[in-house]
Amino acid sequence: MVALRWVFLIGCTVLGFWNTVVAVVDELVAQTLILYVPVLVVLALIAVIGVSWRDFEELPIYDRQTDVIVGMVVLILALAMKYLVNPRYARAYLTTHMDLLALWLFVFGAAVMLFGLRPVARYRWVWLLFVLIFPPPVRATVLLMGGTSLAAGFVLVLMAVGATAIAVGRTWRRKLLAALLAGGVGLVALFVFAALDAPRNVVVPYPALIAALATSAYMLVDYRRRGGRRWAPPVAGQISPPKVAFVGRPGLVVLLVAILLALCPTPPVGSIYQSNRYAQLGIGEPLVVPPGWRQESVGAYGWVSRLYGPGSVLIRQVMLQTRGNRAFDKFARPRRVVVDSVDSRRPLVLDVYPDIFRYDLSDERSSLPVEVDLSNGVRGRLWSVVDDERYLTYTVLSWRWNNGNRTQQIMLWAVDNHEPEAYFPEPRITILANMNSLMAILLRGNSVLLDTDPQLKDRDLLVGLAGGLIRSQLGAGVGPAR
Repeated sequence: MVALRWVFLIGCTVLGFWNTVVAVVDELVAQTLILYVPVLVVLALIAVIGVSWRDFEELPIYDRQTDVIVGMVVLILALAMKYLVNPRYARAYLTTHMDLLALWLFVFGAAVMLFGLRPVARYRWVWLLFVLIFPPPVRATVLLMGGTSLAAGFVLVLMAVGATAIAVGRTWRRKLLAALLAGGVGLVALFVFAALDAPRNVVVPYPALIAALATSAYMLVDYRRRGGRRWAPPVAGQISPPKVAFVGRPGLVVLLVAILLALCPTPPVGSIYQSNRYAQLGIGEPLVVPPGWRQESVGAYGWVSRLYGPGSVLIRQVMLQTRGNRAFDKFARPRRVVVDSVDSRRPLVLDVYPDIFRYDLSDERSSLPVEVDLSNGVRGRLWSVVDDERYLTYTVLSWRWNNGNRTQQIMLWAVDNHEPEAYFPEPRITILANMNSLMAILLRGNSVLLDTDPQLKDRDLLVGLAGGLIRSQLGAGVGPAR
């Protein structure tokens, strides 16, 4: 009966979150940080097994009315999270993955309905560990530690420490011993893999798995060697039947909610940008300045490698027209445009950490982007950014292309203040500021950060400069590679 209910629960979870599972698989293929999710599932399973092998003395109180009430409330929260909250974060879907938080809520609520609140509460520390399937806290911690594979591996080792302590810790002394052993084994494995220059998909998950499995096995053998018998796999014929003897209508409710969740769409995975391949692109170098413009300054920001991986760099070039034009300034003053280019070996990471993570735009309002044709088969996206504090409006044009090895995103910024000292958003990592804006969206909705009446004042200026930049990098008659 226990096995059948688990099969039913897992089946309903896969049914309700099939599109989330597909999105996670796509990210796993792209080797983003989401690869910690299957590792966390394994660690939680280790903790569940460890808790299940211990005897518990519980009062024979199993109120199905309470189980159904609590389960229904949590299932409704899961449905609201996926249907109402997740679409609010469409622009940063891969960053937030609110549907994974909905998945956690669904599994918890369904378990209460199928097994009862009291048995589920027995695994309270496992549930607390499993809530880390919600990515923002993990992403923020890894970024604050440098964003490297070593940092990600270290964070997963900490998860393994928690899972092992939960699994084998009958007493606080054994919990502490298990945590120290798992931490030591995990750190040794982590630094060995790093010293061997192992790939990211080895450095990040394997030290945590080795630490949890090796320490749990050692602690089990040690406990049995000392004469312990209560912490062991249950003997056939001694498995207690589930305390909730029959599941009828609550099981149908779980199935119905799973079907409703399956009908809730998720934002698409993958870039909304067109990305043509041009083998001759010199990605990672300053762009060639087109005719009619001159370069006023250039700077490089290496910290973006924390977001986009080793070798990534953000290059900022300030370009100034050689001659003014009354079409772009009533006094015919030369216009100034900021050109930012950033690149990555893994294109999907540019969508996991979009441009809002490279600039402090947490209080600005942005419009929905519109597609524009540029030059040589390149298509870009154009939108406005309104800074209400400085009374400035920016017009932004961006596109992506690649050379078969690295993908580059270019962003052009123009501001409606044409003075030489006009302010442009400075590139800087903005983890905490973005967390505040994400919370504002959760509480107040998308409209708080949406420019519903965009004024694309410098569209022609940016489209003209973009065409010149594209032709200068590629040559006038070069199209995308087939």
